Amino acid sequence: MNMTLQTLIPAFVVCATSLAAEPNPAIEANTNFACDLYRQLAEEKEGKNLFFSPYSISNALAMTAEGAHGETAMQMGKVLRYPKSTATGDATTPWNMVPIHSGMAALNERFHGEKDPALVAKTKAKIANLEKQLEELQSKRDPGEFRFRVDPKERKLVEEINAARSELDQYELNIANALWVEKSYPFKDDYLEKIGKFYKTGGAFPVDFKGESEKVRLEINSWVEGETEKRIKNLIPQGAISNLTRMVLVNAIYFKGEWAKPFKVEKTKDRDFTRADGTKVMKPTMNANALKEASYAAFKGDGSFFATPLEISNFGQRRQTDPGKDGFAMLDLPYKGDELSMLLIAPNDPGQLAAVEEKLTPENLAAWIAKLDQREVHVFLPKFKVETDYTLGDAKTPATLQKMGMLRAFVDPRSQKGAVFDGMSHATDPDKKLYITKVLHKAFVEVSEKGTEAAAATAVAMSVPLSVPQSVPFTPTFKADRPFLYLIRDRVKGSILFMGRMMEPGK
Repeated sequence: MNMTLQTLIPAFVVCATSLAAEPNPAIEANTNFACDLYRQLAEEKEGKNLFFSPYSISNALAMTAEGAHGETAMQMGKVLRYPKSTATGDATTPWNMVPIHSGMAALNERFHGEKDPALVAKTKAKIANLEKQLEELQSKRDPGEFRFRVDPKERKLVEEINAARSELDQYELNIANALWVEKSYPFKDDYLEKIGKFYKTGGAFPVDFKGESEKVRLEINSWVEGETEKRIKNLIPQGAISNLTRMVLVNAIYFKGEWAKPFKVEKTKDRDFTRADGTKVMKPTMNANALKEASYAAFKGDGSFFATPLEISNFGQRRQTDPGKDGFAMLDLPYKGDELSMLLIAPNDPGQLAAVEEKLTPENLAAWIAKLDQREVHVFLPKFKVETDYTLGDAKTPATLQKMGMLRAFVDPRSQKGAVFDGMSHATDPDKKLYITKVLHKAFVEVSEKGTEAAAATAVAMSVPLSVPQSVPFTPTFKADRPFLYLIRDRVKGSILFMGRMMEPGK
């Protein structure tokens, strides 16, 4: 399939409640963790662009949490927002990790399903027939008819077409996990087997961290490059692992998809982008008039729903068409297949993004998404590319995860309050016990007329110590010509794969 846009991101989670018929505790955990992590990063990176994959980070840390015991495990589960239903009440193993692992495995497997050639042919024939019906229906439409909402019959056909297309490979989404372990270290077989079973690591790669740590570092970085179409390079910088490293866990995620309705290149023009401080800068901005594939909703400053009118009068007092300066708008742009979409949230006032961020909870996000309505929308969206590099955890200098409460996992096990990862290894000597030395995350995203390309990867390094009629239709306009939030989400299961903040394109 010819798709020029790609997306790679490690460990990404969606800030929305699951739409799946059966609850998935991994989605619930990822949703809450994603929102918590966003708020922490937004505080640390004030005024800067953000982009990360909570889903990638959750995958990598879930593999690590499987081997944690006691307070170490308790803190990891709390920060990763494991639901109460997975709590065991046991001091040694406070979380039942099987539902988390099973939930992650189900999501990962969903994106790797093989397509039956016969089924593909049958589905393509079905799509062709539905498209013919839609074309015939549209040919009978009165050219002068005002249409502010998609016709119910057309919408039904479009939904059926999108549902059929979703059965085909309309996007690429690859999720990969891997373990590199010191070949001489006494890891527990049951730990490695469980991680291999749920996360499809293909077993652990036995390597010589003691004698060839630099060579191993380059091998890991090469693997990440391959899994992310070379978008994530040098994930693990020189010096991040050493002869004291005993294990590195890595998750990589890659997404490549085209918009259900691509933007026309000839409509992309340099337009003003207003920064949070009110100053303006010209940026290449895509434009689509009366885009039918989009869904839209608007909200007041307090987060409550604003009923955007479907039509306005040409006579007398006009209805208010937007929630005012303190309000904000939400737009959902689907990718081909209608399973994945980019969700954008933009305040009416360029300086009010922080106010929206304060309201960004899983509960509010789910409520806002529920108010989205498919209707024609005028869209202005800047082209942009963002590359980010985060040290989320560091044993030497406390970082993001420690600030969120994951403290003990990074403490030298020889201390009284040191990390406990006894579920991973048979080591009993404190000098040989494991703790996390680094959690590294890189992400990349590019948005253009055809679609989105994004990538990310997360690494967890573990070491031993020391180391004109009366009324007319109203078409709302969504302008992302100011700081905005954006998420790439799985509409079917409710997971968020990527999450970011755009303060200024090109910065």
